[in-house]
This record gives sequence, C-alpha cells and structure tokens, in this order.
Amino acid sequence: MKILPALALATSLAAGGAQAAPSITFTGTSDVSFLAFLAGRGVALPAAEAAVAQARGGNNAANGDYEAGLHIPPDLTNAGPVGTAGQFAWGVAGGANAFLPFTLSRTGGTLGFALGNYAGSWSDPLVSGIDMLGFRLRSEGAGSATRMRGLALDGTALGGLSAAGGGLDFAVVEGFGPGDFVLSGEVALDWTGGFPAGSRLGFQIKAIDAPAAVPGPAALALFGMGLLGLGLVRRRG
Repeated sequence: MKILPALALATSLAAGGAQAAPSITFTGTSDVSFLAFLAGRGVALPAAEAAVAQARGGNNAANGDYEAGLHIPPDLTNAGPVGTAGQFAWGVAGGANAFLPFTLSRTGGTLGFALGNYAGSWSDPLVSGIDMLGFRLRSEGAGSATRMRGLALDGTALGGLSAAGGGLDFAVVEGFGPGDFVLSGEVALDWTGGFPAGSRLGFQIKAIDAPAAVPGPAALALFGMGLLGLGLVRRRG
C-alpha cells in the first residue's frame, strides 16, 4: 500500500500535472510568433477556436463608433456576433480615453462576454473544452493605442497589455481548470487625429480548446518506476 501515493504522483506527473493558478505562458508582438507558439502546442487557428470576444472601431467608417461582440463558430469574426453588436461612441480623440470594464466568463456550458453596452452569451458543448485564452491587441497607426489593465482570472492578477503606434501585443493564458471561470479587466482605445476606422484599433480574446499535453520522457520514466514498484510490492506479498 505504501507504493500507491508514489504511483498516484507518477500518474499525475505523466498527465502533465495541474497548475496551481492561471498564468501567462506566452507574450509576443507579432502574429508569426503567436501562431508559432500555438503550433508548438498543437493548436491551429481557427479550427481550435471555440469563440472569439472582440472590440474594434466599427462600421469601417471614421466616425468614432465602436463595436463589441462574442463571435462563435463556424464563421467566428467573419460573421456578426451573438446578439446585437455593442455600438457606441468610445470617446474623443486625444489619446487618453476612459477605460471600460469587461468580463469573459464560463458558467457551466455557457460562455458570456460583456463590455460597455454589450452583453452576449452562448451555450454549446464546445464551451467545456476551453482551456486557453489568446489575447491579440492591435493599434495600426501612429498616435493610437489599445490598452488593457487589471487583468485577472479567478482572482489571479495577470497584469496588463498594450499595443501602440502601429504595433501588436499578444499573450496566452493557461492553467485554469474545466470548471467555471471569470476573466475580468479594463480596456481603452486611444487615438489622436483621425479615428482609426475598421479593425485597425481593437482587440480579440480567443477562447481556445488546446489538445492535451503529451507526457515528457521524465514523467513517463517516473510513471514506469511507479508501476515497477507496484509489481515488486505484489510479488513480495
């Protein structure tokens, strides 16, 4: 019987173990590096995307409007969001617009996204498989910025992200279990001069179903030792 805890530990390690808390496992500033990280984890987009929560300059027009929405398969962001897209004036030019709070949450088999005057939800078996969140912030144009601050997942602080002056900013968050979760934070779209129309100023949060991690050689070796130990105990018995 003494071997059983060691065997349980070996089994846990062989399965990849469980992270103690959500954490950022990737940061970058290009689509190439972001997609390369995901490919290394066996993730291909858009196939692995269960949903995309996003906000952007709306209407493809320089009128200051802003759109928010939760987009679902099969078309994701190539189609309209669940419900009616949040549509409102983000602020005024000047590079110091107000932050707005947002949440992305899973409750049972339902995924919900709320930001500004938008609130949408979607219930589907795909929701239960979400175990990775990919952030993509975009700011295409001098004098503009997309900023996130106060990011937290189930009470674990994750810091902030910022894309400015024509740049991109990426992050990947992992380590949350299959149960309910709440991602919260604040976001602002800033610009000087003309409003960056279309999607040139905005963000996406990609809810991803990543494949299970493959056990490494060390974990497999420990698992094998646990099985061997169990066999020795049985023979002695």
